[in-house]
Amino acid sequence: MSEETIVQPTGLDERAVKAKHSDDEAEALIAEFMPFLKGRVAKYAARLDAHLREDVLSSAMSAFFEAVQGYDNEKGHFFPFANRVVCARIIDNIRKLSRTEGKAVSLSDGDDGEYQSPASAMIDLASVQNFQEERRRESLADEIEQFKAELGVWGITLDALVRCSPKHKELRKTYKEIVSTVAKHPGIMQTISLKHYFPVSAVSKTTGMPAKKIERAREYILASIIIKTGDYELMSEYI
Repeated sequence: MSEETIVQPTGLDERAVKAKHSDDEAEALIAEFMPFLKGRVAKYAARLDAHLREDVLSSAMSAFFEAVQGYDNEKGHFFPFANRVVCARIIDNIRKLSRTEGKAVSLSDGDDGEYQSPASAMIDLASVQNFQEERRRESLADEIEQFKAELGVWGITLDALVRCSPKHKELRKTYKEIVSTVAKHPGIMQTISLKHYFPVSAVSKTTGMPAKKIERAREYILASIIIKTGDYELMSEYI
């Protein structure tokens, strides 16, 4: 895809923005995301009784609506944001129900006066750690899917990105400096974000790097900028 044919992505982010000011649109989004919400509840609250899972689902729906109301498209994409809000709410509910119902894994800090043996405490700690690691893997998978969608707008695939990634440490360092400089340049970032055009000449002039070198690394630099300036908390650790 040439730079001139790049178009602005639309869809979920745009609908989420509209839903902030439209109850009908918000209700439509919640209805479409019911399978997602039920799936998250089923995954994290599987040990709860059916009526308690219904309570958790209602809370998850409320959390999703709150995510719509609190969404800022300038800070990232809607789905990763909503996913974090919903999962956090589900976890909070599980913790509360664990203390009051005794149906799920105990996540309390032990201040409720109940005795907990060392062995039981170790089991609970292992459960929490496994739970947190699972959430991390799921969050990373969500980020990768969102990243693939953003790359697709620019006509870039993950396979192509792997092929063009620099193999030498010094070259990676050079590109990292270019990305850092570009990310701080309002004019270039506005061109990338609003016009969906990667201004090779402007980047070359700003960084002092030859235009041909910038063009050869265009896909890698662009992908790194997407991660650095987007809602990619976990993926940013790898660049």
